[in-house]
Amino acid sequence: MDLRNHLQPLRSFASRARRFRRNEDGNVMVYVTLTATVLLGMIGLALDGSRAMITHSEAQAAADAAALAAASQLDGQAGACARAKAEATAVANQQRFAQGGKANVTIAAGSPVCLNGLPASDSTSTSGFVTTSDPDSRYVQVTTQQLTHQNTLLGAVSSDNTALIQRTATAGFRRALCAPYPVMMTCDNIPWAPGVAFDAWFNGGANKGFICPGCNSANDVEATLAGVTAPFCVTDNADPAPGNKTSKAVDGVNTRLGIGSTTTRPSDLDIVDFIPFSSDLSGGTGWDCAAYWTAKHASDGFAKPAGCTTTTTTLTRYDVYKSERAAGKIPAPGPAGKTTPAERRLIYLAIMNNCPTTAPGTPAGYIKAFLLGPATGASTKRVYVEPIGLVTSKTDPTALHEEVQLYR
Repeated sequence: MDLRNHLQPLRSFASRARRFRRNEDGNVMVYVTLTATVLLGMIGLALDGSRAMITHSEAQAAADAAALAAASQLDGQAGACARAKAEATAVANQQRFAQGGKANVTIAAGSPVCLNGLPASDSTSTSGFVTTSDPDSRYVQVTTQQLTHQNTLLGAVSSDNTALIQRTATAGFRRALCAPYPVMMTCDNIPWAPGVAFDAWFNGGANKGFICPGCNSANDVEATLAGVTAPFCVTDNADPAPGNKTSKAVDGVNTRLGIGSTTTRPSDLDIVDFIPFSSDLSGGTGWDCAAYWTAKHASDGFAKPAGCTTTTTTLTRYDVYKSERAAGKIPAPGPAGKTTPAERRLIYLAIMNNCPTTAPGTPAGYIKAFLLGPATGASTKRVYVEPIGLVTSKTDPTALHEEVQLYR
């Protein structure tokens, strides 16, 4: 038997194996396949990631816009929080790439919520600051609905096909009263109404009813109350003047009514005392305009206006004061050489929450008021005023500055 004949098939197989090892045909296809897979993943990551980032940004923009719109309603008045929620819901911001296609971003159930403060850290929950009190609502937090982002190209190389996107924004309402008149303090639980007189001297706690940042002495309080323009702006931390300051506070207020006035601390042109005619101070109705007119204008030819009766409620004392100044019919002029054409009988009242208070706080709002007559001190501390109305950026645009701001 010829052994070479039997070994021939083995030689042929070995030869084919050597040729196969040397043959590089098809190798490129392997690299192309691997590279295409990587490229497809990178393209998918770029496209799907970009769409996710855009959806994220659009959701955040919607939350920011809704929070800012809502915060504009937090004026401390009745219904503020409800108005804030309605305003947030009414804002229409669209997203383009979430599942379901182009649509408005809506607000999540239970959102927005009103807050009376913010935690020191952005990472801390705001749950402990949620409030339903309109005067206490200083911030509003808005959370958007959950948007579903669907991966497309990336889904071909990954099992992670969807992502949920939900954003939150918190905005607040801030006032700064840069007062041209003194700022006193009243409490949110003290009833008041425009045209109805009341005693504005607050006596709660260790602090008194005069907003006076940096006032450390009785002379500071007097200077602030007597000054032509208050040397400060009242913002989120209105600080009542400490201690009693009774006599000096009275002196400061009364310079505006001709008592102790000087050229640097001038008097109003018209310093008539409306207190004796103010029956509403002792539980009566309105004020006795008829008696006032008889006493002050019986012989000067100034015609009594319509509505001036013994129980006047439609014609305010401030209206009469303005008409007297305009007509030059001033029954009680200020001291000669120590007056100014400016209205020195106007003051502001900061409405403070949770009175009595011994610490700085955020006013829920401000009232403009008219001084009815001289203040009194000693055991009877009184500053009788007639409220004119709430101060807004429309009624006092140069004094009250309102702004909304994103906080987190």
